[in-house]
Amino acid sequence: MKPKLSPAQRTMLHNAVSGQPLLLGLTRNSFSHRTHSTVQALHRAGMLQGSDRKPT
Repeated sequence: MKPKLSPAQRTMLHNAVSGQPLLLGLTRNSFSHRTHSTVQALHRAGMLQGSDRKPT
């Protein structure tokens, strides 16, 4: 089963794949409150790896 991604997770993953900063294109609420949690969720799901946050 594919994991369901939130809009912020989808944006961060797209940015990681395209080589852009992860926070580019996030809304103000996503940027200010939940960025750390979003990155952690992508790490737990196995979609980002390492401290340099490269996509898997």
